[in-house]
Amino acid sequence: MKPLGMILESKIDLEELHKESTINVRKKLLNLSGVGPKVADCILLFSTLKRFDVFPIDIWVRRVMNELYIKKEDEGKINKKEIMRMAEEKFGNLEGLAQQYLFYWRREA
Repeated sequence: MKPLGMILESKIDLEELHKESTINVRKKLLNLSGVGPKVADCILLFSTLKRFDVFPIDIWVRRVMNELYIKKEDEGKINKKEIMRMAEEKFGNLEGLAQQYLFYWRREA
């Protein structure tokens, strides 16, 4: 079933998501057709849910995290768990806000 259909049929209650933990909401989002980890994190961060304790990772974020913190010669060998660990260590529960600044800085630099 498509995500909009699940919402319209009340299989997912958007208001109730605000009351749940980030981990639980993420799990529910990942069950939606076509929603993977990055999209789930983007929904958590940019929607009315405003969860700043997520860190969406794309190629730009991978590059900047490697450039500033991880410093591996082959950025392709960096796994997402390593980036997530570093983001949590460096930025704590505001890693979503940090991600936005890092993304913008890397794209514009």
